[in-house]
Amino acid sequence: MKRTIAAAMLVAVALGGLVRVARAQEKDEPLDPRILKYDKGPAKIDVSKYPADMQNRYKVFAKKCSNCHTLARPINCEYALDDEWERYIKRMMRKAGPSLISPDEGKQVFDFVVYDSKIRKKDLFEKKSKEAATAPRQP
Repeated sequence: MKRTIAAAMLVAVALGGLVRVARAQEKDEPLDPRILKYDKGPAKIDVSKYPADMQNRYKVFAKKCSNCHTLARPINCEYALDDEWERYIKRMMRKAGPSLISPDEGKQVFDFVVYDSKIRKKDLFEKKSKEAATAPRQP
């Protein structure tokens, strides 16, 4: 009897999460053509040459980010700088809520995407870094 109740509660929690994800996706519809382009790109990263800690962070990134949208979206987007990723991840954490992305998981995702941007998106990272360095500072 206790197992049946526990199993029912687990199913209810899982379904609640799916409904929440479905609602999040509905709110995002229709998607900007630029985002659709990201979604159609590669949906995984070969991290076999990354340090072990980054390989572990990639697993968290893949699991958490694919809860609400394709993993291809953050993989193929044009974010490369730390502050771009910080804003994006904070927004995703607010949308998903603490039950889907904890602060620790958000930090692991941030660490991974920042590292990955400096390796896999090196040209974009360097271009944006130069632009940011020469841009006039706003008060």
